Amino acid sequence: MSENKPIDPSGVAVTGNYNLSATLPNGKTFAVSGYLYDGESFESVNARVDILHDVLDRQRTRAEIPELEAKRDQMIKQLDQMREHMASLDMKQSAGGKLTSQEKLAITNISNSVGKVQEEIDKGTQAIADAKAKVGL
Repeated sequence: MSENKPIDPSGVAVTGNYNLSATLPNGKTFAVSGYLYDGESFESVNARVDILHDVLDRQRTRAEIPELEAKRDQMIKQLDQMREHMASLDMKQSAGGKLTSQEKLAITNISNSVGKVQEEIDKGTQAIADAKAKVGL
C-alpha cells in the first residue's frame, strides 16, 4: 500500500474491508462499507473513507432536522401557553380582581422566562436553517 494513485479494483485482490456506521437521532442506523485492495496506498484508502465519513455526517445532520423542528415547535407551544396565562392574569387584574401571591409569582416567572424561551426558539430556528443548508435542503 504505497502508491499514491487510486486503485482500479477490477482484477485486484481484496486484502481487507472496513465498516462505518452511525446511529441517527431517529433511532435508525446508517452503515457503509468498503474494501481494501492489494497495492492500494494509505492515501487512497483515507480518501475513500473520508468520503464515506462525509456521507455519514450528512445523513446524521439530515436526520436531526425533524428532531430540531419538533423541539422548536414544542418551545413555541410553551411560549404561547405562557402568553395566554399572562393574558388571563392581566385580564383578571384589569377587571379589578385581586391576584393571589401565587398568581403574582407566576407573572414574575413568566416575565423572566418569555425572553429566554424566545431566545431558544431563535437558536432552534437558526440551527434548523444551518442544518438544511449543510445538507442542501
